Amino acid sequence: MESRIANCGSRICSFSSNSRFAILLCFSRFAIRDSRFAILLCSSRFAIRDSRFAINKGDRMDKGILRIIDANFNRAREGLRVVEELVRFELNNHGMSERLKGIRHSITGLIDKAFDSSLLIYARDSQSDVGLNIQIDTEDCRTGRAGIIKANMKRSQEAIRVLEEFTKLYSSETSREIKALRYQVYELEQDVLQAFGRDKGIQGLYLILDYGLLGEKIWDKDYVGEIIAAGIGVVQLRVKDENMPDSKLIMLGNMLREITEEAGIPLIINDRVDIALAVSADGVHLGQDDMPIGVARNIIGNKIIGISTHSLAQAQQAAKNGADYIGIGPVYATTTKHDAGKPLGCKIIKKIRKTVSLPIIAIGGINQHNLAEVLKTDTEGIAVVSAILKASDPVAVTRMIAEMFLRGA
Repeated sequence: MESRIANCGSRICSFSSNSRFAILLCFSRFAIRDSRFAILLCSSRFAIRDSRFAINKGDRMDKGILRIIDANFNRAREGLRVVEELVRFELNNHGMSERLKGIRHSITGLIDKAFDSSLLIYARDSQSDVGLNIQIDTEDCRTGRAGIIKANMKRSQEAIRVLEEFTKLYSSETSREIKALRYQVYELEQDVLQAFGRDKGIQGLYLILDYGLLGEKIWDKDYVGEIIAAGIGVVQLRVKDENMPDSKLIMLGNMLREITEEAGIPLIINDRVDIALAVSADGVHLGQDDMPIGVARNIIGNKIIGISTHSLAQAQQAAKNGADYIGIGPVYATTTKHDAGKPLGCKIIKKIRKTVSLPIIAIGGINQHNLAEVLKTDTEGIAVVSAILKASDPVAVTRMIAEMFLRGA
C-alpha cells in the first residue's frame, strides 16, 4: 500500500490506495460533544478504482447505503452463527457445522473484498437507528430448537437478500455471488431442520390431544400452542370420531404439524398410518388390534412406530416386531378410554424395563398427584390426557407436571 500525507488547512488529509481502493478522506475537524466524537468528513466523495465496480469516480458512495450494507452484513453472520452453535454442540454434526461456517466466511470475504471495513465502520450510526425501538411480540418468544433455527435462518436469508440488492449498485459480480449463497442457506435450513427432526426422541411429557375430550376447542391453534409450549415433549393426535371426514382430519393434522415443528417436538398420529403420511407426522401409534407393526413399517418407512401394550409379553413382542417405543398401561384407573382395562400399577413397568430396551411411555390416570411414584420406574415418558385437557388452567398444569418430570418429582 502506498500512503501520501498532505496538509489540509490546519488538519491532515490522508490518501490511501491499493489495487482496489483510492480513498480520499479529508478531516476538517474533530468535534467532541458529550464525551462522544463527531467526525466530520471534509470530502463528500470517495474515489474508488476497481474493475468490479460500475461506479464513476465522481459518484458519491451514499452513507445510508453503507449503513444498510453494514447492518445486514452483521445480521446475516449473527443468524448463521446461532444455528451453527446448535448444530455443532447439540447435534455434533461436523458436516453441517462446516457448511454453516463456510457460508458465514464466504459472506465475510465478499463484503470485505467489495467494501473496506473502515468504510462500513465510519458509516455505522447505531445510536440514531430509528429501528432500535421497533419491536414485535414474537421477537421475545422461541418455541423450542426448531423455533430458534427458523427465526435465525429467516434473519440470515432476509439479510443476504438485502446485501444482494444493494451490492448491485457497486458490483454485479459480487451481487451474483451473494445470491448463490442465499440459495445455499435455503437448502441448509431444510437440512438442519430435518436433522433435528431425526434426532427427536419419544420422551418427556407425552400429550394425547383427544378430540373426544377437547371437542372443537382442538381447532384453537393459540390455545393448543400455549399448552405445548408449556413443556410438552411429544404430541399425539387421537380422533376416534368416525363422523370426522378424512379431509378435516388432515386439516387438523397439518395445523398440529405446524405447531410441533415450531416447538421442535414429534407429532404422532393415533391409529391412522395414512393420515400420518398425509400430514408428514413423525410417526404413528398403534393398538393391539390395529395394523401389524411389520405392515405399518412397509408403508411408513423409518418413521416412528409406537404400540400400546398391557403386559410384559406384549411389550416383548412389540420389541421383537420392530416397534420404536411402547406405551404401557393403564397404570392407574382412567375414564379416558372405556376399554382401557384394569389398572396395572407401576410394578409392570419395572418388569418390562428389565427385558425391553425400547423407550417406555407410562399411560393411564397419571397426574401431578401420582407422578412421583411413576417416575421411580425410570420410564422415558408419561402420557397425560385428562389431567391437562380437563384442567381449568391447562397451561399451568402442563408447566407444573413438566417441571416435576424434569426434576424427578
